[in-house]
Amino acid sequence: MSTTTVDGTNAGSTTTETASITDAADAEDVSLPALPTTRELYGRWEKQQWAVADVKVERDAPIWREMRPFIRQELLAALAELEVGEVCVVQTLSSLVDHAPSEDDRIYLATQLADEGRHVRFFQDYLGGAAGVDLDDPADGKALEAAASYGNLFEPTLRRSTARVREPGEGGATAWYQALVQYHLITEGVLAATALRTMRTLARRAKLPALTEGLTNVTRDETRHVTYGLIAARHGVTAGHRDTVAETYLAGTRLAARVMVAPETRAVTPVLRVALRSRAAQLTGQWDMARDRMLRQLAVIGLPELRTEAARTWQTGCDEAMDEYHERWDTQHPVRRAAA
Repeated sequence: MSTTTVDGTNAGSTTTETASITDAADAEDVSLPALPTTRELYGRWEKQQWAVADVKVERDAPIWREMRPFIRQELLAALAELEVGEVCVVQTLSSLVDHAPSEDDRIYLATQLADEGRHVRFFQDYLGGAAGVDLDDPADGKALEAAASYGNLFEPTLRRSTARVREPGEGGATAWYQALVQYHLITEGVLAATALRTMRTLARRAKLPALTEGLTNVTRDETRHVTYGLIAARHGVTAGHRDTVAETYLAGTRLAARVMVAPETRAVTPVLRVALRSRAAQLTGQWDMARDRMLRQLAVIGLPELRTEAARTWQTGCDEAMDEYHERWDTQHPVRRAAA
């Protein structure tokens, strides 16, 4: 008999289905569901390989050339978030690999590092070959970086925490679990998961087959990565690092909320009331999706009692970011404007 595992794959079959990241925690019963081992995750990695060259990104180029400016801007902003985030994780994951708590952890994390490099290659090939973005042009490259709230807000925190793992006498296992939570649970399990789901919806709506195919492959990889984060964080909670995991998660929750609101970027604010309400509903839907994933993760890793405080922290982060948006742009954020 086959069993369905935490990342939505069939453990008794060599055929796996792409699942939304952490759908393991989407069920109503979140009382410590069964998790695979890191060795089993390694086995899935071997069976779920794909090649960037097979995606044929140039298929989408004619669609991009005929795309309306607003849709193009929305897609490029979403792609920028994903590309900048992937570059950051490629540059920082090695510290977690080098200081992993066991050999099985180290071997699995090495497969993840390979995945992240492949994701960077896909997004860069797609931006150049389909969207017509010249990443070698300083103007295009800087424009992408400026559009990425993750790169502006969360990346510095992740870089500091992963660098701390390498520093002698800076906390050892404590520093490793802090980086793990920020990396696998907040960056990938909340922010990247939400961005990927949103991006896949946009890609299907815009009828971009190559982007849809590539994002499906990336999502399958990220499902394994987040599952590993759930495994490792749960182990940390039961192995004497409960406070570290909890405190890091709450701090990351507040910052992740700010990334989702993105106060440093002026949002598109439609003039017509119906369009404004639609835009606000789209944004709040993304925020709610990220918040709900965060709350379900807490239950899976063994910290269900933290969910009420985490929900308050998330809302505080959103409110503060919208206050900052108002101060920066001298106008209300579209979500508040629609509510008013």
